[in-house]
Amino acid sequence: MNTTSNKKQPTNEIADRIAGFHDPSMGDERERDVILRAYTFGAVVSTYVFFALGLIFAILGAGMWSALIVLGSMVTSVVISAYCKRENVDFSMSMARVSPKRLIIGNIVGAVFAILWVGAVVFHLSEGYPLIDAGMGASATLGASVSAYSIVFGAAFGFIAALTLMRISRVRKIKEARAEAAAADEVADVD
Repeated sequence: MNTTSNKKQPTNEIADRIAGFHDPSMGDERERDVILRAYTFGAVVSTYVFFALGLIFAILGAGMWSALIVLGSMVTSVVISAYCKRENVDFSMSMARVSPKRLIIGNIVGAVFAILWVGAVVFHLSEGYPLIDAGMGASATLGASVSAYSIVFGAAFGFIAALTLMRISRVRKIKEARAEAAAADEVADVD
């Protein structure tokens, strides 16, 4: 008697079709590897392009609306994580194994974009006009510089909190990976 549920696990069939993984255009194994690496590189570049567009729109006067562009850059990570989960791959574990140099460079680039973006938005909100007025909307004065400071402090707190949470998660995942490796070594030694 089968006691497992008949609930069908979600698959990546539609995602694979959209990406064309089983399409003849993927070529042989070597070509497929190159194409998949190119897709990965394209996703990373596209994330940075979203950051840059958010910054440009904030500088031109889109104000807080530019946050939608920045939030749009997160779609890539959400999609990647969901795809990995459906394939039973722990994406957060793989992210915990990112080399320290790559992690630091990514955090610095992200921090620079975030600081510049928050600065442009705060300038617009506190002064009532953007750094470069491209006619993207009406003036946006908060009425008090204290509010601008609260945005800056809130952004700084959010950034520090996000880094702290990512660090805690990374340390926890690294410990988990080491424990799994030690358990696998013990099993191998018993055999």
